[in-house]
Amino acid sequence: MASRRWDRFGRQRLLQACSAPGCQIKRTSCHADTLCEVQFESTDLARGHSGHIRSIARQLLPGVVLPGLIYLLVSSHAPVLVALAAASSVPLLDMAVRLVRGKRPTWAGIVFIGAAGISVALAMVLHSPMFILVKSAVMSGILGLAFAVSAVIRRPLTRTLALRLSSDHPEGRRRLAERWRHPRALAVFCTLSVAWGALLMAMAGQQAALAVTVSPGTVMAVDGPSHAVLTMVGIAWSVLYVRRIQRRHPDLGLLPVRTNTSA
Repeated sequence: MASRRWDRFGRQRLLQACSAPGCQIKRTSCHADTLCEVQFESTDLARGHSGHIRSIARQLLPGVVLPGLIYLLVSSHAPVLVALAAASSVPLLDMAVRLVRGKRPTWAGIVFIGAAGISVALAMVLHSPMFILVKSAVMSGILGLAFAVSAVIRRPLTRTLALRLSSDHPEGRRRLAERWRHPRALAVFCTLSVAWGALLMAMAGQQAALAVTVSPGTVMAVDGPSHAVLTMVGIAWSVLYVRRIQRRHPDLGLLPVRTNTSA
């Protein structure tokens, strides 16, 4: 939270200090006839918080519903390998939708398409559906390891993701990055990265167990919903944990705060 003193004729100076997109005066309190303390913050965080939650839900939904549905439709007319390959096309469909809507592809989308392409190619060449069935387990394991390592080297991926989701404006991200370099904030993000690393490794074990113990159709039907449920549990725990830290140390600004413009 930034704070500045200004005289009662210096409103233009305040507006210049709060010139970044999304910046809004939060509170003023006058201590004398000529001096006031003003607090302001970037409110794009608050406006975007619910939007980010909806965005996460939209990203999870295709992965929950489409693979099982596509497998069910294709498997009744084609071999298992072909049905699994078709079900693996969901990341490609998602990227196609983004391009049609004029959005740029994401690095995550490109990585998932690459992983799907490699797993399908290996399955077709070696005539084994196992390469497709264990793909989710391998990806979850790699992500879990990446989160854990990022915490060990004090470059938590959770902080990087939070910065990308927090603001659409470079200036807003820069201010948050400066604030979140505080050792206490760094410790919070490292804890979150360790927790997400453990959760993703647990997901990898569960997905691998499904791949080797049940039929391909069951894997397609169960993998997406179970992944979504565990992800939502992780998000809920993360929010509760960060809220507890925020109550103890509000100066860290770990969560967005809804504000109204003061008259």
